[in-house]
Amino acid sequence: MKIAVIGAGNVGRAVGQAWATKGHDVVYGVRDPARAGHPPQCRTVAGAVADADVVLLAVMFHAIEDALKDCGDLSGRILIDPTNPLAPDAGGLKLSLGFETSSAEFIAARTSATVVKSLNQVGAAVLGDTSGYPVRPVQFVAGNDVAAKRTVTRLVEELGFEVLDAGPLVAARLLEPMAMVWIDQAMRYGMDPNRAWALQKRRP
Repeated sequence: MKIAVIGAGNVGRAVGQAWATKGHDVVYGVRDPARAGHPPQCRTVAGAVADADVVLLAVMFHAIEDALKDCGDLSGRILIDPTNPLAPDAGGLKLSLGFETSSAEFIAARTSATVVKSLNQVGAAVLGDTSGYPVRPVQFVAGNDVAAKRTVTRLVEELGFEVLDAGPLVAARLLEPMAMVWIDQAMRYGMDPNRAWALQKRRP
């Protein structure tokens, strides 16, 4: 599958590299492909999405609108939204949106792509490497299009996650605060960033 990762930061690189090891054709879309330190697979944003089947929007919330403008028309593409709407707070971060809307809905209103929410609930260290856990870490997937969610579910499962359907895209209003719990623990209370969410069955 051809995947365009918009952004070459920690999350974008971790997920992109993991998908590349699974045989996917992964390119990164950035403003300045020639910038030192960028992966060799970097293109302009428009160049990266030109023939992509799936787009991962791995940018900070404040950069979403500019990134979507750089993408242009994404009709017929699936856009995976791993973003969380964050703002500075004393000692860490806080959500700048929540409960009445979400980053995913903000994105869906500004793109022609089919938006699916996932990969936002833990940090890059987990997203890029799910080895070593006694049970598979969990990722929720939310979206309004059944076929798009099925495609994203397969991609997220390839990363080593157990995937659960969270329902329509409006469920991002729950998944983004869930991510905030993880972020708050890691930033404010020093939690190991390799910690992950997991569901476990009770033994009979």
